Amino acid sequence: MAYTEPYTADWDALPNVAMPFMNTVHSEELALVSRLLTDLETAAAPVTIDAQVAAWVEHTKAHFAREELLMHQYDFFATPCHQGEHETALLQLLGVQQQWLRERDTAMLQDYIQYWREWLQQHISSMDFVTANFLNQLNVEVELT
Repeated sequence: MAYTEPYTADWDALPNVAMPFMNTVHSEELALVSRLLTDLETAAAPVTIDAQVAAWVEHTKAHFAREELLMHQYDFFATPCHQGEHETALLQLLGVQQQWLRERDTAMLQDYIQYWREWLQQHISSMDFVTANFLNQLNVEVELT
Protein backbone atom coordinates (compact mmCIF):
# COMPACT_ATOMS: atom_id res chain seq x y z
CA MET A 1 0.00 0.00 0.00
CA ALA A 2 1.46 3.34 -1.01
CA TYR A 3 1.38 6.35 1.24
CA THR A 4 -1.20 8.70 -0.26
CA GLU A 5 -2.51 11.07 2.36
CA PRO A 6 -1.35 12.90 5.48
CA TYR A 7 -1.32 10.76 8.57
CA THR A 8 -3.49 11.90 11.43
CA ALA A 9 -2.64 10.72 14.93
CA ASP A 10 -6.11 9.89 16.20
CA TRP A 11 -5.72 8.21 19.55
CA ASP A 12 -9.48 7.71 19.80
CA ALA A 13 -9.29 5.37 16.82
CA LEU A 14 -7.03 2.98 18.73
CA PRO A 15 -8.74 0.46 20.96
CA ASN A 16 -8.34 0.83 24.71
CA VAL A 17 -7.53 -2.15 26.87
CA ALA A 18 -8.17 -3.01 30.53
CA MET A 19 -4.69 -1.90 31.70
CA PRO A 20 -4.27 1.91 31.78
CA PHE A 21 -0.47 1.73 31.53
CA MET A 22 -0.80 -0.06 28.17
CA ASN A 23 -3.11 2.65 26.84
CA THR A 24 -0.61 5.28 27.96
CA VAL A 25 2.29 3.52 26.26
CA HIS A 26 0.32 3.14 23.03
CA SER A 27 -0.62 6.82 23.16
CA GLU A 28 3.01 7.83 23.68
CA GLU A 29 4.14 5.69 20.77
CA LEU A 30 1.44 7.03 18.47
CA ALA A 31 2.42 10.61 19.37
CA LEU A 32 6.09 9.85 18.76
CA VAL A 33 5.37 8.35 15.34
CA SER A 34 3.03 11.21 14.47
CA ARG A 35 5.85 13.69 15.14
CA LEU A 36 8.13 11.59 12.96
CA LEU A 37 5.62 11.64 10.11
CA THR A 38 5.18 15.40 10.44
CA ASP A 39 8.95 15.79 10.20
CA LEU A 40 8.96 13.62 7.09
CA GLU A 41 6.16 15.65 5.51
CA THR A 42 7.98 18.92 6.21
CA ALA A 43 11.30 17.58 4.90
CA ALA A 44 13.13 17.90 8.21
CA ALA A 45 16.88 17.35 8.20
CA PRO A 46 17.92 13.68 8.01
CA VAL A 47 19.63 13.95 11.39
CA THR A 48 16.26 14.95 12.90
CA ILE A 49 14.58 11.94 11.30
CA ASP A 50 17.44 9.71 12.50
CA ALA A 51 16.80 10.84 16.08
CA GLN A 52 13.03 10.36 15.78
CA VAL A 53 13.42 6.84 14.40
CA ALA A 54 15.95 5.98 17.13
CA ALA A 55 13.52 7.26 19.79
CA TRP A 56 10.76 5.12 18.25
CA VAL A 57 12.99 2.04 18.34
CA GLU A 58 13.95 2.63 21.98
CA HIS A 59 10.34 3.26 22.99
CA THR A 60 9.23 0.09 21.23
CA LYS A 61 11.95 -1.99 22.91
CA ALA A 62 10.88 -0.71 26.35
CA HIS A 63 7.19 -1.15 25.51
CA PHE A 64 7.62 -4.77 24.46
CA ALA A 65 10.04 -5.63 27.28
CA ARG A 66 7.62 -4.31 29.91
CA GLU A 67 4.72 -6.36 28.56
CA GLU A 68 6.85 -9.47 28.17
CA LEU A 69 8.16 -9.21 31.72
CA LEU A 70 4.60 -9.08 33.03
CA MET A 71 3.49 -11.97 30.83
CA HIS A 72 6.34 -14.13 32.15
CA GLN A 73 5.91 -12.94 35.74
CA TYR A 74 2.20 -13.86 35.79
CA ASP A 75 2.43 -16.99 33.59
CA PHE A 76 0.21 -15.59 30.85
CA PHE A 77 -1.03 -18.51 28.76
CA ALA A 78 -0.42 -16.82 25.37
CA THR A 79 3.05 -15.45 26.08
CA PRO A 80 4.80 -17.29 23.22
CA CYS A 81 2.32 -16.01 20.63
CA HIS A 82 2.27 -12.43 21.93
CA GLN A 83 6.04 -12.32 22.35
CA GLY A 84 6.43 -13.72 18.83
CA GLU A 85 4.44 -10.81 17.42
CA HIS A 86 6.68 -8.42 19.35
CA GLU A 87 9.83 -10.07 17.99
CA THR A 88 8.58 -9.87 14.41
CA ALA A 89 7.48 -6.24 14.76
CA LEU A 90 10.75 -5.18 16.37
CA LEU A 91 12.84 -6.91 13.71
CA GLN A 92 10.80 -5.13 11.02
CA LEU A 93 11.26 -1.77 12.73
CA LEU A 94 15.00 -2.32 13.09
CA GLY A 95 15.18 -3.26 9.41
CA VAL A 96 13.30 -0.11 8.45
CA GLN A 97 15.65 1.95 10.62
CA GLN A 98 18.69 0.45 8.86
CA GLN A 99 17.12 0.99 5.44
CA TRP A 100 16.37 4.62 6.33
CA LEU A 101 19.96 5.19 7.44
CA ARG A 102 21.28 3.69 4.18
CA GLU A 103 18.83 5.16 1.66
CA ARG A 104 17.13 8.19 3.26
CA ASP A 105 13.95 7.08 1.46
CA THR A 106 11.13 9.20 2.84
CA ALA A 107 8.40 7.34 0.90
CA MET A 108 9.59 4.00 2.29
CA LEU A 109 9.43 5.32 5.84
CA GLN A 110 6.00 6.86 5.29
CA ASP A 111 4.73 3.57 3.82
CA TYR A 112 6.09 1.65 6.80
CA ILE A 113 4.37 4.05 9.21
CA GLN A 114 1.04 3.37 7.48
CA TYR A 115 1.66 -0.38 7.74
CA TRP A 116 2.72 -0.01 11.39
CA ARG A 117 -0.41 1.97 12.26
CA GLU A 118 -2.61 -0.83 10.91
CA TRP A 119 -0.47 -3.46 12.66
CA LEU A 120 -0.71 -1.58 15.96
CA GLN A 121 -4.49 -1.39 15.73
CA GLN A 122 -4.72 -5.13 15.08
CA HIS A 123 -2.17 -6.00 17.77
CA ILE A 124 -3.96 -3.96 20.41
CA SER A 125 -7.34 -5.43 19.42
CA SER A 126 -6.09 -8.98 19.73
CA MET A 127 -2.92 -9.66 21.71
CA ASP A 128 -2.96 -6.65 24.02
CA PHE A 129 -6.71 -6.91 24.64
CA VAL A 130 -6.41 -10.49 25.90
CA THR A 131 -3.20 -9.80 27.84
CA ALA A 132 -4.68 -6.73 29.52
CA ASN A 133 -7.83 -8.60 30.54
CA PHE A 134 -5.70 -11.38 32.01
CA LEU A 135 -3.55 -8.95 34.02
CA ASN A 136 -6.59 -6.94 35.10
CA GLN A 137 -8.26 -10.07 36.50
CA LEU A 138 -5.17 -10.57 38.66
CA ASN A 139 -5.38 -6.92 39.85
CA VAL A 140 -1.90 -6.21 38.50
CA GLU A 141 -0.94 -2.57 38.89
CA VAL A 142 1.83 -1.00 36.83
CA GLU A 143 3.27 2.45 37.30
CA LEU A 144 5.21 3.89 34.40
CA THR A 145 8.45 5.59 35.39
